[in-house]
Amino acid sequence: MEVSGDVSRSRVMGSSLLYHRQALWQWVFTRIEPRRVGLKNEIGKTLGNFLDAEKATGKPVKLMRSRTCLRSVKLLFKELTRAFVTQNVLE
Repeated sequence: MEVSGDVSRSRVMGSSLLYHRQALWQWVFTRIEPRRVGLKNEIGKTLGNFLDAEKATGKPVKLMRSRTCLRSVKLLFKELTRAFVTQNVLE
């Protein structure tokens, strides 16, 4: 993002960020939250259990979905960096 007083240098890519946030929200809503079609891997189970436990406490569902998105990004980034490190170590 380049933003200054100069109009010619002003570039903000907000729509692409919005698309990715929306895709993440839909992923949590359709693949993590429903138990019968949820992901069967470790991350899917972890996120599904977290979301179910938090919803059971009576907290607002939208807030819990948002926190699940945050947790999923952290877990997925950790997995990505681990895969990247192990790939570079093997080369």
